Amino acid sequence: MSSFDYDLLVVGAGQGGLPAAHMAANLGARVALIEMAEVGGT
Repeated sequence: MSSFDYDLLVVGAGQGGLPAAHMAANLGARVALIEMAEVGGT
């Protein structure tokens, strides 16, 4: 079994999720981003 260690889990890489993930990563957080389809929203 794998072990994962993230500071932030973002569900949805749309207009809010993608910038939130980028901002947190730029601040040094380990971020996981979950998206079913294309990243970036509409």
